[in-house]
Amino acid sequence: MQKNICIKVEYDGSPFAGWQRQLGSRTIQAEIEKIIQRVTGQETAIYGAGRTDSGVHARGQVCNFFTDYRAEAERWVSIFNYFLPPEIRVCESREMPLEFHSQRHALSKIYEYRVLNRRYASALDPHALFFPRSLDWERIREALPLFVGEKDFRSFQGAKANVKTTVREILRFELDDSRRSEGLYRLEIEGTGFLKQMVRAIVGTLLKVGERRLDISGLPRIIEGKDRRLAGATAPACGLCLVKVNYGWIS
Repeated sequence: MQKNICIKVEYDGSPFAGWQRQLGSRTIQAEIEKIIQRVTGQETAIYGAGRTDSGVHARGQVCNFFTDYRAEAERWVSIFNYFLPPEIRVCESREMPLEFHSQRHALSKIYEYRVLNRRYASALDPHALFFPRSLDWERIREALPLFVGEKDFRSFQGAKANVKTTVREILRFELDDSRRSEGLYRLEIEGTGFLKQMVRAIVGTLLKVGERRLDISGLPRIIEGKDRRLAGATAPACGLCLVKVNYGWIS
């Protein structure tokens, strides 16, 4: 009998060309599908809640796949972790109703972007953007509400994106500076959906605000301009992580 298996995955995206399967490239999706085929003997597609870009990390990616393999749903954690490379770990696995789809049923996604803002880089934490120049974090905090709500985020969309609409809804955008004594700052953004490289483009723009190279009053003009050239540079992938996917009716 066919089962719909849902798994939660964390990964270090540094050595991968992103989530989505690509010919000739090492991706998260391809690595997971390779294990399913190895165990079941069948080619099986796995559906992710979001397509993280090259170099982007995840602590709470959610995926599902269909299989008639006899293993109990909970056993897939140990099955995957036995075969997967150490940069990818499966944290949970469960059986879901056949109609469940990890992408279509997602209500929101939470991303964080970590910035190490001090004079020296970290020898132990590569999953943050090292930014040695001075930043005014209170100015950055003041700018965050301008991105909240349903807006056209075309000015923050990466090149070669193919979408029907560039309108997205940001539910909240917050700054966690509880580790500022270490120079570590965390921007957390929750939205119902995101454009390609959207979070990184927003962060790159906020860094300009923090450096006082862009006035906060200019942000509405950038959003309303719907032109990528108006916004800041795309921040590096190393600081971005998919933290959680919310479904409401499952944890």
